[in-house]
Amino acid sequence: MAKEEPPSTTKDLQELQKKLSLLIESFQNNSKVVAFMTSPVGQYLDRHPFLALTLLVFIAASAVPVGFFLLLVVLTSLAALVGVILLEDR
Repeated sequence: MAKEEPPSTTKDLQELQKKLSLLIESFQNNSKVVAFMTSPVGQYLDRHPFLALTLLVFIAASAVPVGFFLLLVVLTSLAALVGVILLEDR
């Protein structure tokens, strides 16, 4: 026997589905998204979804090490600046 969901759960799911559809519609109607999707690159990625997903995963995965590197650069520069200031004081 299938267990029926309470009416409040189905109402919540319908409300969530409505919110998600509004969010997706707002993304699709964004002028920058429309401009990108009408460009040759956007049309190519639209025709090749696996490549688009691979590119998205690669960019997301490479953002973490690049972010750590930039943080290391900033912290090293700050440490060098503080070291120069302390050494010049003496």
